[in-house]
Amino acid sequence: MKLGFIGAGKVGCAMGAHLRRSALVTVSGYYNRPSDAAHDASNALDVNEFTSLTDIVKHSDMLLVTVPDDAIASVWRELRELPGNPISGMAVGHCSGCLSSRVFDGSAELGVSAFSMHPMQAVSERFPADGRDQLDGAFFALEGDPRCTEMLGQLLGSLGNRSRVIDADAKTRYHAAAAMASNLPIALWNAAVETLRSCGFTESDAREALRAMIVHNAESFCERGAKSALTGPVERADVGTVRAHLESLSPEARALYEPLSRALLSIAAEKNPNRDYAALRDLLDDGFANSSHPNASGRTSQAERLGPNVSGNN
Repeated sequence: MKLGFIGAGKVGCAMGAHLRRSALVTVSGYYNRPSDAAHDASNALDVNEFTSLTDIVKHSDMLLVTVPDDAIASVWRELRELPGNPISGMAVGHCSGCLSSRVFDGSAELGVSAFSMHPMQAVSERFPADGRDQLDGAFFALEGDPRCTEMLGQLLGSLGNRSRVIDADAKTRYHAAAAMASNLPIALWNAAVETLRSCGFTESDAREALRAMIVHNAESFCERGAKSALTGPVERADVGTVRAHLESLSPEARALYEPLSRALLSIAAEKNPNRDYAALRDLLDDGFANSSHPNASGRTSQAERLGPNVSGNN
């Protein structure tokens, strides 16, 4: 199978570098506007550089549209308007996490098998300096024409990638889950770093101090699940410690601590069905918000938020 890429950005280059490792596919080349990106990708992967959509269609059996999400529909319009319908009999897909194959409207009438394949992996570079495969071991969500998803599952399996076929209606919700796991923890970790900075840590020291705990907890969650991985004052129903935490934190950090601790309560209660979490639930629901502690109002000075060791007076 000859696979052509329309779009030579980070995802397109990473996908090409990964999929070409399989004996089941040959990367025919890249087409991109402006052409410099296609030229770079073609040189890096030793494949063809195409100068028109007609050219890449002519030399491919399958097309992956690896452009920004808001450009996929316009690329599809150009493909479907090519004279003589040369895309008939082809498979056309994209790698968006949020969009489904329905973005290729009218594909069936044109004789095109539409699909989407999304790697649940952050891709940070077009061509890593160390030559690593950025999608090695990545999970893929597949969606669309069953003939495509079956073939792609076999292709990915030959490379050691796990995959799952999902429904088009679930695609956006699936992507929200990926964003929650990939992006939202950054805000939480950054809040922890800022809180440690208020204790006198440098930013780099704070990140290094947190490293082992973050990695261990992530591995524990993935291997054993939420209930087994959960530890700490919420799991223990330690009202005094949670109250002390809330009183010590800046408004910004508390805005994360409170709702996430409430979310942990249901996990903790499932783990420990005989433990009483009522007092802790009351504290998190409204107890601290109505307390007389000066931090409860959200009015803290810059020095209070930063701490003595990182204030402007040192």
